[in-house]
Parts: sequence; C-alpha cells; structure tokens
Amino acid sequence: MKEVQNIGKRMPYAESEDYLNRLISQATEQAISQGQKAKTRPLRTWIAAAAAALVLIAGLTITYFHTNNAEEQIAEQTTTGPIDQFLNNLTDDEAQQLAYYEIEDIPEYY
Repeated sequence: MKEVQNIGKRMPYAESEDYLNRLISQATEQAISQGQKAKTRPLRTWIAAAAAALVLIAGLTITYFHTNNAEEQIAEQTTTGPIDQFLNNLTDDEAQQLAYYEIEDIPEYY
C-alpha cells in the first residue's frame, strides 16, 4: 500500500504558458468590445424611453379630448322622456305613495 507522504503533490491539470497568454488576451479583447457596446446601450435606452413617453402622452391627450367631447354631447341633450315628464308632474303626496307601493308576487307558471 502506498503511503500518503510518497504521493506526489501536483495540480491535476497542467496549463501551458502559451494557453494562459491566449486566454488572457481573448478575455481582454472581449471585455474591451463589450465596453464599447455598453456605451451605445444608454443611447438606445434613452430613445426607447422617449418613444414610450411620446406614446403615453399621445394616448392621454386623445383620451382627454375624447372624454371632453363626450361630456359636451351629454350636456347638450335636453329632451325629456315620458318617464321624466310623468315624474315631474307628480305632487309630493303622489311621490310619497310611490315609495310605499308594493308589487304583489307574480305567480310563476311551469
């Protein structure tokens, strides 16, 4: 059986200096290229935010003017219907009697 002291201590994987230098240079080049892309990203973000704000403002403006036009149309309608005429012609006593008026149960036929 082998003794623990006689086992050689070395790294399980061996990398050559050439491999390490290539790895470092590739990582450096990739970091530099990503840094240049990061500078253009805020510009795209600002453009997208401005477009979203423009769409939001346009939607709110259209909704505001559409709501105002609907209110004007409702305010212009002054004709009264037959139910309004009937209720306007009631006396106070008749109006109180309406509150106490009950409809008897309507029989159901099967």
